[in-house]
Amino acid sequence: MKLYIELKGASGAVYRYKLAEDADPRTTIAGNFVYLDAKGAVLFAGETNNLIGAAARWPEAQTRHGATALYTRLNVSGASRAEEHADLVTALDPVMNRDA
Repeated sequence: MKLYIELKGASGAVYRYKLAEDADPRTTIAGNFVYLDAKGAVLFAGETNNLIGAAARWPEAQTRHGATALYTRLNVSGASRAEEHADLVTALDPVMNRDA
């Protein structure tokens, strides 16, 4: 897995995410996160006030969708997190966001 990935939103903005080793963000900072499969497809995009919660749907992602990596992006501003989340979901249409 790459240490960093860049994801492009529907707006054309590019967001840089860092790999959370062992699917553990190891931080309580607010931010955005994504789950990827082995081919690099985004399975789920989320945003939270505490990145420890980013792993909440991880077991489901692994079992049902073959998730292999969790990436995070620190983003303290609630408005920025929500905007980034919507931008990525619109562009990438992650399978797990469809049934969230």
